[in-house]
Parts: sequence; C-alpha cells; structure tokens
Amino acid sequence: MRLRLVAGLMFLAALALRLLVAAPAQADVAAAGDAFRRVRDERRSVGQALGLAERREARRERARTLMDGVRSEPGDPVLRLRRDVVAAVGAVGVSRVRLAVLPSRPPVAATLRLSARGSLLEANRLSSELTNRWGLVLDRVRFAPEDGAVAISIDGLRLLGGS
Repeated sequence: MRLRLVAGLMFLAALALRLLVAAPAQADVAAAGDAFRRVRDERRSVGQALGLAERREARRERARTLMDGVRSEPGDPVLRLRRDVVAAVGAVGVSRVRLAVLPSRPPVAATLRLSARGSLLEANRLSSELTNRWGLVLDRVRFAPEDGAVAISIDGLRLLGGS
C-alpha cells in the first residue's frame, strides 16, 4: 500500500511537472522557433534587397564613369583617332596604308582597322607607336611576309578617356 501511495505521489508530481514546467517551456521553444524563422526570412529579404541596391549602385557608378569620360573628351573620338593614326603612320614611314576608323559604344570610343606594308623594323615601330604614344589597345596584330617586305594588319580600339 505504501508503495502504491509513493508511486501515486510520484505520478502526480510528474504530471504537475509536465503541466507546470514542460508544457510552457515547449510553447516558449515553439514561439522562439517561429521568431527565429521570421527573423531569418527577414534577413534573407533584406540581403536580397541590399544586393539589388549594390548592383544598381555599381551600374550607376560605371555609367557615371563612362559619361565622365565622354564629357571630358573634346571633339569627335573617331576624328581624333584617325588623326593620331595618320600621324603615327607618317612618323614610321610605312606604305600601302589602308585605314578604317569606326565609332563604338562605351567604354570604347572608336575602333581601328589598319593594314600597311614596310620593313620589319617599320612594322614593329608602327605597332609600338600606336600603343605607347597614342594609347591604343591592340586587339589583333598580324605580320606576314610579302614580296621582300612585311605586311602588317592591326585591329585595335581606343577606350574613352584615352589619349
């Protein structure tokens, strides 16, 4: 009988502990889990919005840089590039020159296609002159032997803000 009474009291104590401590603690844990999920979802949405804002700002900064380059260049970039290439060709002394300069979209001011004929030294000096003195970016350069001389073919471009 005593054993049954002790067992009954232990059962009532366990039941009271369950109802008074464990059940409210489980409710608190569930509420904390819900709050954590809400905060996590909010953090994700804020992170996505921040990423969009950062990308938008980066695009604006690139556009601002390009537009500053366009505004800082006086005159037509195609005419300036053509004038600079003609000066380089005249300084080097190559012959049979064919030149095409076309406008382009930012960040490129103009593109160039040039072919000429001269000695190997003249061909090297021409490509060096175009890059070092006139600030061209050479996209493709081709040297080919032709009747005791060298034919040079150059595709290049000038970036906005270049010389």
